[in-house]
Amino acid sequence: MEYVLFFRIVFAHVVISFVSNRIPYRHLEKVRKHLQVCEAEIRFYERSCHIKKWKDLVPSAGPFDKRSLKDDSLEYLSVFILETVRAEVAHVSCIIASMMILLSSPLGVSPEMALFFLVINLPCIMIQRYNRPRLERILRRKGGNITVPEFELRDMELLRKKD
Repeated sequence: MEYVLFFRIVFAHVVISFVSNRIPYRHLEKVRKHLQVCEAEIRFYERSCHIKKWKDLVPSAGPFDKRSLKDDSLEYLSVFILETVRAEVAHVSCIIASMMILLSSPLGVSPEMALFFLVINLPCIMIQRYNRPRLERILRRKGGNITVPEFELRDMELLRKKD
């Protein structure tokens, strides 16, 4: 019966991923303003969690490589920053959904399963929160602010393929 619970949570992750990938950039920019990261949090990630040692080992999904910048244009940096917001929102939503499914289960909460889904999502959230301020600093150094693109990333890729 626990496998049914596990697959319900996996299905919730898939649905959340699908929905989050459709959040418009203008909404992500509004959310970004509420997800500010302070220097103390960055120091915690570096000193206590040793994020620099393991962050590149976590697999990436999507067109942005967290190891290096492919471009340093204002548009690229803006989209990259907004994609970190999208990823953070998705992973936080996955944790919330997982815990809600586990708490509403007639089987009771499976601590192992709760820990598994936390371990899957928390490092991703930490990486997004660690990288976003660094990207924002690069953007500011270039003298720019986030520009919300007119098109979504998936639309931009389709337009490029047509050219």
